[in-house]
Amino acid sequence: MFSRILKKAIVFDAFPKVDADCQHRSPQGGLVTIIVSIFLWFLIVSEFREYWYLNQKYEFVVDQSINHKLQINVDITVNTPCDYLTVDVIDAAGEGLHMTHELRKISTTFEVRSAHLLGNDDDDSRLNVRQVVMAANSNADSFSPNNDDTESTQSACRIFGYLDVNKVTGNLHITALGHGYGFYNTAVELLNFTHRIDQFSFGTHYPRLVNPLDNSVEFAEAHKETFMYFLSIVPTTYIDNNSRVLLTNQYSVTDYSRVIEGRMGVPGIFFKYDIEPISVRIAENGVSFVTFLVRLSGLVGGIWVTAGFALKIVNRIWSLLQKNISDNI
Repeated sequence: MFSRILKKAIVFDAFPKVDADCQHRSPQGGLVTIIVSIFLWFLIVSEFREYWYLNQKYEFVVDQSINHKLQINVDITVNTPCDYLTVDVIDAAGEGLHMTHELRKISTTFEVRSAHLLGNDDDDSRLNVRQVVMAANSNADSFSPNNDDTESTQSACRIFGYLDVNKVTGNLHITALGHGYGFYNTAVELLNFTHRIDQFSFGTHYPRLVNPLDNSVEFAEAHKETFMYFLSIVPTTYIDNNSRVLLTNQYSVTDYSRVIEGRMGVPGIFFKYDIEPISVRIAENGVSFVTFLVRLSGLVGGIWVTAGFALKIVNRIWSLLQKNISDNI
């Protein structure tokens, strides 16, 4: 029964076989086969690269999230004793917050470590959305850095922790008592706002996300000096190829510093942040395995068929030209 069905199916054979005695190989065919094979090899490698490495699509949309609070994660070491420093926030809503007791302060020794001057970071590695989402989801925490310093009477102060502030334009600043805030007037000779920023970010803390101010350092040229950082916060959504979503914030920064002459100005470190109304969506766009196979099959089959058809036309034209030349002779 099965053999009879197979015999009847012969009429539907779309792959007719040609006997080897009827096949003719030519030097032109061999040359075309080599050229097409090399060309196909490069195209196949290109298809594999496009399938393996995902494309990233950037979209800009109006930020429609309704959040009244914004978390600021801080880890800064200032080369001034902790007893003379105060941390405050003033926002556009007119609310002033004294944050000295919200953050943890410990005495330490100021070291540059591996920090770099702002703008001198040569890390231009390509953004990988999948790695960002996986690392962030597996390492999210409430920002409590490991304490590798012991409390002592050392001359520098490490300020770290997180703050919940109003989600509006604001100014977070670290100043000395008596220079802007407080009744105690800190002696100018004790001021040194040389500082190292280990981490500074907005929103839920993800240890593997790198921000522009992370691992940066600035050196004071005088006792009374102001360091200003102007930050533009952009809400950002990462979406990987598996539709996993990560909500976070990016920011750009411009820095400015000046030495204060006379009584005009307040020495300290100022972070003036503004929240942009535009949100960025960074999504991975990948080709499915089925689509990859279809494209690969169409590429290989189409090029071979086209090359064979073109070779037949060339051989036919060449035969006609040779026949005309022989007839004229």
